Amino acid sequence: MDKQKLIGTVQTVYELHSFHTDLWLVVRESPDLRQLEPSAAMLVQRNEVDGIRLVRRSDYKDHEFVTTVTMVKRLRNGVQEVDPLARANPGRDASWCDKPEDLMGDIQRQMFRTFFVKFLDEKRLTPLEILNYEVHARVLDQAGTTVQGALQRLASVQVRGTKQTAVSRMKELMNIADNGLAALVKESKGNPPIKIGPGGLLEVVSAYKGPPEGLSRALYRAVAAYLADAKSWVEKLDRLFQMFTPDLSLREMRVLDSLAAEILASPLALKELAGQEKTRLELVLNAVDLYVGNLGAGQGEQPAGVKALSMLLSEGVLPRTLAELRLGLLRHLHSRLPLRSDRGIRDEMEATVEVITYLRQHAPSLGRDEEVLEALAQRADRLIQPEAMSELIGPIRGAVTKAETVLSLAETAPGDAPKAKIATYLRSLIVPEDFIREVGNRMEAIKTLGTMARRIVMSGMPAAPKREMAEILDSAIFDSIRTEILANQSMPFADRILTIVRLCGGLPEGRARQLAADQLTQALKRPEFILNYLERFPGATERRDAYFKLCNAMLESGLVDKSLLPMG
Repeated sequence: MDKQKLIGTVQTVYELHSFHTDLWLVVRESPDLRQLEPSAAMLVQRNEVDGIRLVRRSDYKDHEFVTTVTMVKRLRNGVQEVDPLARANPGRDASWCDKPEDLMGDIQRQMFRTFFVKFLDEKRLTPLEILNYEVHARVLDQAGTTVQGALQRLASVQVRGTKQTAVSRMKELMNIADNGLAALVKESKGNPPIKIGPGGLLEVVSAYKGPPEGLSRALYRAVAAYLADAKSWVEKLDRLFQMFTPDLSLREMRVLDSLAAEILASPLALKELAGQEKTRLELVLNAVDLYVGNLGAGQGEQPAGVKALSMLLSEGVLPRTLAELRLGLLRHLHSRLPLRSDRGIRDEMEATVEVITYLRQHAPSLGRDEEVLEALAQRADRLIQPEAMSELIGPIRGAVTKAETVLSLAETAPGDAPKAKIATYLRSLIVPEDFIREVGNRMEAIKTLGTMARRIVMSGMPAAPKREMAEILDSAIFDSIRTEILANQSMPFADRILTIVRLCGGLPEGRARQLAADQLTQALKRPEFILNYLERFPGATERRDAYFKLCNAMLESGLVDKSLLPMG
């Protein structure tokens, strides 16, 4: 399969957007991201701007549609978006239309889907089928006040930021709808849709006798008539992709791709394909499976057309459908509903991490997607609330266990923002004297303090709070080594060294580690240390075993250089 031939030319462009109240506006675009970064830095400082974002836009020239990925977003403190997936407008609402032909635009059809969603799902219809086939258009026109109510809501959206009233815009939209229906009815008189036979879409192309610019509409109309009696979304997808053959050109693939994208924009269609999900986590994982072409995993044998769709998705040759599935996944991730249940913050954080792991294993391109990763980080960040943290650590009695529980949450959390929020809660729990009191022995507490310090250093939390907490623990460990081990004259020198090896292994960089390393280094430079130690063992075999055990323990501690150990 020639992927390049079926996708065509794709051009990458970068955009700078500014946020005002609840609208994103396109400021400028450039083929080079570096040219936009200085403008973004200046724009974010202007008082009238509530935020900025840098977006990577992919223009599918031959498919005539675009996809966008938000790479960087900065909002003023206190500013929130109603819809984090909202498109940027070029000055007025991007769904604006002035004539019936404009309704065929991608954004216009998305709005059509939004405002007629109930009707479309009940009838198992897509915007493209209604806009190109007079039979479906008449059904919508006769659906009571459905059209009027939808156009009223659309008019209210489109006039935001303009001086036009919703009433006048409503009249314009009604006129556009009436003219569009009249044009479809007029065109259909004496001109039935081309029937799709064994030759499929290529047969329609051969049978078409009109002007070249009308071929795409004829294809959509023929397919809409062919699918008209399908009883379910899955049946419609099956029949649609049974028309796929390897010899289709980009023109015919675009028809299949566009219709599949609109079908799979329906949650009902996704549910029919994936089966009933028990939790929202299963729904998200199914969305990932759909993206990579694993349709209806575990649901038994799939119809031939659905198998073809699965193969085409896995090959990446349905760009519109893939873009729609990615958008659906983002909507799931931005939803505030729990992924698994209401069992608490720890379960939700683990579920969020499970999604990230699943993405990396099954859909690497989504696992690298900046917007997907940001949505997961935001989901994790929303979990860190005072009530949720209180519910997590409130029932825990031990100081060490409380700190370890919050630290585990920080280690699990994806993204910098949630880790930073968790760090503020963890900082209040890092009280060495509480840990020492709980262990019950100041010397033995060194291991507990060291383990916690090492985990904090490796946790990925922001540098400043991580350094502060590590230094608090390091000072406590340093004091304990100095007072409880080195100053303990009742303990023989060899036992002091062995205690350092036992308790101080793996300490992170700091004064405590340096003190422990210096003591071990000095001991190894004193020949009598090992000789005195080995005298404790009665026989040659025991001494040899003890010798190698000591050397291995020192190596594993990470506190001494291998060259200092007389291993030979």
